[in-house]
Amino acid sequence: MKKLEEPSSFYYEAINLIDLDDYDGAINSIKKNINNLENPDDIALAYLNCGFLNDKLGENISAIDDFSKSIFFESKIDIIKQRSKDISFSGRSNSRYKTGDYQGAIDDKRKAKKVRLLEIDKSNEFDNTKIDYKNILLGTFKKMDLELKYNALIKASEIRKSKYDLIADYKKVISEKRKEEVISKLEVISESKYKIGDYKGSIKAIRRAEKYY
Repeated sequence: MKKLEEPSSFYYEAINLIDLDDYDGAINSIKKNINNLENPDDIALAYLNCGFLNDKLGENISAIDDFSKSIFFESKIDIIKQRSKDISFSGRSNSRYKTGDYQGAIDDKRKAKKVRLLEIDKSNEFDNTKIDYKNILLGTFKKMDLELKYNALIKASEIRKSKYDLIADYKKVISEKRKEEVISKLEVISESKYKIGDYKGSIKAIRRAEKYY
């Protein structure tokens, strides 16, 4: 089969479909090109996009499968320069949470944190230009000059926040120090609940902490 000259060229169509909220169409557009990709990084990214799009559609089992495939291909790569491997674990965690698999959800969140810390340790510095799950939530990617394929990822993973979000309102009136204190406290609660086997309580505490990013 003929290989694509430019691995990300098909993302033009996918991005247009995402902008039209045609997530099924975007998934089909990406998946019909996956077999043309050779680089494990490009294959992993394609499945990562599909995972987030299936999550938007509420197709959680399909999303979990896509995230798992992304994790598999990412495992073949030591360090990915443009993005963190924590994204695929956090994406799968969210989809597992929606299926009621709270143990799987919290285990994936813990793996995501471990992966990110290892990446930072290997680079010896925090790379602010690297896309990770935290800056997806924060929206800091808007300040980055991204490749086409990463623009697709940002659009696919974008979280639509509720108009009436009490935590979002609270964040506006507290200091950064207070935010850090709240996040730290919730992480401690999550750890303590994990140790006693309360996986639902553990993942809920972490998901709540993420709202303060």
